[in-house]
Amino acid sequence: MNQAIAPTMLRMVGLVFFLFVARPSGAAIFSTIVTNGPTTNRVNLVFFSEGYTNGQLAAFLNDATNAADYFLSVEPYAEYANYFNVFAIFTNSAHTGSTHLNTQSYVAGYTYFNSTYLSPDDRLITIPPNTVDPNPNHGQGKINALLWTSYLSIFPNTNNNLPALLVNDGVSGGSDGGSSDYGKTAISSIGNVSYILVHESGHTLGDLGDEYTAAYPGYSTDDVEPNTTTNMIFSNIKWNAWIPTNTPIPTPDVDGYSVAVGLFLGAHYHTNGWYRPSYNCCMQSFYSGFCPVCQEALVLAIYGKARPMDARSPATNSLTVTNSQLLTFSVNLLQPATHALNVQWRTNNAVVADATNAIFTIWPAQLGNGTNKVEADVWDATSMVRTDSKGLLTQTNVWTLNLIRLQMDSLQWQTNGSFAFRVTGTVTNGVVVQMSTNLLQWTALQTNYFSGGNFFYTNSGAATYPRRFYRTKTLP
Repeated sequence: MNQAIAPTMLRMVGLVFFLFVARPSGAAIFSTIVTNGPTTNRVNLVFFSEGYTNGQLAAFLNDATNAADYFLSVEPYAEYANYFNVFAIFTNSAHTGSTHLNTQSYVAGYTYFNSTYLSPDDRLITIPPNTVDPNPNHGQGKINALLWTSYLSIFPNTNNNLPALLVNDGVSGGSDGGSSDYGKTAISSIGNVSYILVHESGHTLGDLGDEYTAAYPGYSTDDVEPNTTTNMIFSNIKWNAWIPTNTPIPTPDVDGYSVAVGLFLGAHYHTNGWYRPSYNCCMQSFYSGFCPVCQEALVLAIYGKARPMDARSPATNSLTVTNSQLLTFSVNLLQPATHALNVQWRTNNAVVADATNAIFTIWPAQLGNGTNKVEADVWDATSMVRTDSKGLLTQTNVWTLNLIRLQMDSLQWQTNGSFAFRVTGTVTNGVVVQMSTNLLQWTALQTNYFSGGNFFYTNSGAATYPRRFYRTKTLP
């Protein structure tokens, strides 16, 4: 909870740029650092400035950019970097840094979000409501106000936001904010910001627990998270899909199992009674990556905020089709970095063979009259997830089609040189029979309504012209 912990892998991500927009209120200044798509379908990592004084906007943006680069280089965030936007909101603080309670008294307004380093270890950073200030409006409430009021037009889906507070203080420290009743914010000082931010995002994004075994004075919890458990029965271990056959339960802390998933003793600041999935993980130790179980939880959390379909065409899911032209459907996919999403098209619940691309075409004649369905199933078969009980990796879009299709058949010649044919189909209004001699100009001959799904048309007598063409159309 209070240590800066992160993986060793570092990869730079694409182009980073700043886009400044007019501030909606107060001293806040909004900037775009990385944009990959609409905020309504991305995880929006939003950095807030704490302890940055007037004139330090450039320093804050530089720190936020560096933190974002590292964050998006760590798995599983690197694989799903396209699923993230990164923004920064700058507010002035009266003083640089933060309040260190082992040497300073708390004074509201010392910094904009009133952050404090908890004494005596001077590593745990929180904002109100906390042990020194119970008023959320002095801390987390300010973050909520900026996201949910000042910039609501930019972030209309507040569930998609991942707030992070950058504290302009060289003393290494951070936390997950600790105010779950009012929202959670990943807090990190700029000292070791990369390591701390990634670890704290495990809490705020993936609801992961700390895997520390050493007791922390004044802090204990009995909450069970995706990566912590008190259960020793294999079938009841939440991550048993990751545990190889013949792995001892509990799993010994020896080199033979140093990279395996098992059931390792020690978690939640307990040396006994609590277990974690891996010998080492970002939720426990410096310079370690997220273990497979924590990566799975984070991937599922990402899909809880950003869906694999960015858009679909047609945009409406209810269609009326009255012509015989080729129908085209498509989905715009939000692709991971190194593997592609899977697509399968269905019609009326039946799988269409080889229809596995983002675009699907079909002739109306291949569907029946009346109500039909065209369905696009999209899913991520990532190896990072083995258990998806909520179906977060899958998204389905269904188009309902009302096909109004007419057919002329049962042609019969009459004894006087006239003829008759039947018109069948499914229509709401009537149909009109039309005639042409050149396929260019059409004359209406008869308007009728179906009785029992069809009607018969009989011409008036022998053809005056050597050749006539007939067609039927639905009435609007």
